[in-house]
Amino acid sequence: MARRLWFNGTGSGNDGCPALHEDLDTGEVIVHGPPLTDPGDITQLRHLGEGEVPIIVPRELLVDWGPKDMTRKAKIIDLDAFGELFTTFEHTAWRLETRRRYASDEVTDTYAQFGP
Repeated sequence: MARRLWFNGTGSGNDGCPALHEDLDTGEVIVHGPPLTDPGDITQLRHLGEGEVPIIVPRELLVDWGPKDMTRKAKIIDLDAFGELFTTFEHTAWRLETRRRYASDEVTDTYAQFGP
């Protein structure tokens, strides 16, 4: 039986490749794009199974069109485990980078036809 796919978007304003789709029943994400063919690059991939094809996807495609929400079950820990988090803590640096908006598609001709 064929999947019920929803087209989420594309990273290309011209030929529609690469693009992202979502299975409406399972929530799985299907991505299509140009294959990674360089043997040197392929040998660096981990966990590439037989029959799997690595594809090249710009990060912007996943940021702009990837699923933003998921239903996750919270992992509840007891007070002893919570207290242990403070005794095993190691100092790390953390930085939140934000943008005013994510508008990579504004540079395409297809977007410009809707602007002022």
